[in-house]
Amino acid sequence: MRRESPDALSVDSQRCTCTACPLLCDDILITAADGVEQACDHGSKTIREALAAEMPSAASSPGAAENDTPIDREAAIERSAAMLTSARRVLVTGLANAPLEAIAAACDLAESLGAAVDAGLPESARAAGPTIARAGEVTAAFEELRDRADLVIFWCCNPYESHPRFIERFVTPPLADGRPRQTIAIGPDGVMPRASSHRHLPLSRDLAVEAARLLHLRIAGRHAPDTLNGPLASASATLHDAIRSSTCVAIVTADADDSVGLEAWSIVHLVRTIAHERQAFQIPLGAGLAAGGANAAGAAAACTWRYGAAGAITCADRMGSLFLPGESDARRLIDRGEVDAVVILGRLSGPLEQAIANRGDAVSLVRISDAAEMPRQPPGRAIHLRCASLTTATTGTMLREDGRRVGLAPSRQSTLPQVRERLVDLAGAVRRSLAVAAVGGRP
Repeated sequence: MRRESPDALSVDSQRCTCTACPLLCDDILITAADGVEQACDHGSKTIREALAAEMPSAASSPGAAENDTPIDREAAIERSAAMLTSARRVLVTGLANAPLEAIAAACDLAESLGAAVDAGLPESARAAGPTIARAGEVTAAFEELRDRADLVIFWCCNPYESHPRFIERFVTPPLADGRPRQTIAIGPDGVMPRASSHRHLPLSRDLAVEAARLLHLRIAGRHAPDTLNGPLASASATLHDAIRSSTCVAIVTADADDSVGLEAWSIVHLVRTIAHERQAFQIPLGAGLAAGGANAAGAAAACTWRYGAAGAITCADRMGSLFLPGESDARRLIDRGEVDAVVILGRLSGPLEQAIANRGDAVSLVRISDAAEMPRQPPGRAIHLRCASLTTATTGTMLREDGRRVGLAPSRQSTLPQVRERLVDLAGAVRRSLAVAAVGGRP
């Protein structure tokens, strides 16, 4: 990963962490003229939009609104609390947009309401749930790939599409000991230009599981079917030879569109078998740009530690939450009309936003976001609590997809509260509202 020395930084430049995707690049430079350097196109666009939203003319926008009508911040908190406590069932989602400290506050709020919790991650929507929890991964930090892996296999994925700077930061740099690095892409995408150090093994994505199982047999020394031929046999033979010639193998994978998690399971067992005879690990890239937030790993970790699962929690309860993958994920709860109020942190994925829009005025919304303009909702059903920019002015901690903790330092100051502060205030108002209801009225 390219690093600028302190002397190389201009006095007019400030380093920041890009929260446009879960790669969390921490070498971005913002100049005094609001220029953005070293970010990918998507990251640069996101940061520039956030900087524009923090301009004095935009920053003077109201801190809260109800149905696009500005209201007092305190009144917005109280109305939000009343809306949530009177709901039949509440859902808290969008956790991947917030730092860990705010996620904890969101879970406190959910527990006060007995709300469902789901971060919108793909594994929560799979009927089989997180297959990896039962199989066990052999993984490593991105820097381990950069410094040690002399063979990198892109398994039916293209990091340029989901994590634009991953290859630049962790594959292109030379190995720490000077050895040459070989890369192979298996699947429909070639990923990198063809060269002496890179090969592409074309293979249909629907053969990914079969390819992993066949390679697993070869690595384990078991007999492969004699009748097998074609691209599948050729690819497995090539990969087998490359692995045998390597010292350290890294298999980079994407979050597959697999309703039962069979592809993830097959790769986990393949990597474990390779690791029995040489250094090997998997780099499981998540949804990246499509993850619905930069802190997808943090949301999964926080919910798992607190409730025993990454999402699809039917009722937030530290002592005994029920995990129902494919049943209590955010989109299904909304589609089936099982929630009538939703607390949203930041922006959601397109499909989830559409599911909410499809419910019309049957769903009340409390949005906590830095965006001055949010999707319009039917009158009387939406309150927007504006917070400091989640891109340029948020403090706290996030987790990169490989589990590395990344501290956020604001590159700009904001007069608006942090997202965690908004959640703490809202949770306090909810507790007060519930206490008043319990005694039958105000004292």
